[in-house]
This record gives sequence, C-alpha cells and structure tokens, in this order.
Amino acid sequence: MRYALKLAAAGILFLIAGIFAIVVFGNIWARIGIGAAIVVVVGGLLLFAWNVDRKDKAARAEIDELPRV
Repeated sequence: MRYALKLAAAGILFLIAGIFAIVVFGNIWARIGIGAAIVVVVGGLLLFAWNVDRKDKAARAEIDELPRV
C-alpha cells in the first residue's frame, strides 16, 4: 500500500512539474524564441543539478575523510 501511495505522489508531482514547464516554456517561446527558451530551460536544469550535487558532496564530506578499509 505504501508503494502505491509513493507512486501516486510521484505521478502527481511529475504532472504538476510538466504543467509548470509547459507554462514557463510557452511564455518564453512566445516572447523570445525557441533558442532562448531552450537556453533558459537547460540552464535552470543545470543550476538545479549543480545545487543538488553540491548538497550531496557536503553530506558525504565526512565519509570521504574516513580511512580506507
């Protein structure tokens, strides 16, 4: 039952993210063109990935200092 709830929550989250992306991408496309819209969307995704990676590295900082076994 728990797995089904997590799956449903993930599906709803993807749906909301997709609608948000369409709204943002559509407005950018209408104003400045496809090239700039792609740059903005990909730039946002890169910024998000960089931020997640930075937080992950900070969380693993203590693990990296442990001696090898």
